[in-house]
Amino acid sequence: MAITLEKVDFQVHIELNDNKEAVFSYTKNGKDVTGGGMVRTETAGTYTLDPLTVKQGFFFTGATITDKVGTCAQDFSHKLSDNRQAITITDTDENLGTVCLIFNVECNGKAYESADPQIINKDEN
Repeated sequence: MAITLEKVDFQVHIELNDNKEAVFSYTKNGKDVTGGGMVRTETAGTYTLDPLTVKQGFFFTGATITDKVGTCAQDFSHKLSDNRQAITITDTDENLGTVCLIFNVECNGKAYESADPQIINKDEN
């Protein structure tokens, strides 16, 4: 049985609040979303910085993925692309559980981390 990789595209907007903390927001198909979600098959989520965020000087430096429930963090990998303006998170969905997914970015020489858009691996049923 062939497994089809499900692809999901997100736009990422980052703003610095009054405390100079990075606030991340996500859209998918023009609608606000959490940036995480439930996965039931092998999935690749591509997160692309929107033009305003790029203009401010932000770029991805990586992702930190750790287990929250279960042992599925090993199912995840990430790859930077488009001059570090995009990051693709691939999940093989081999193990059940919930991960903590933190995006690492930099802007004007300062590192920032996102809040956790959780991803939950579930059975296909």
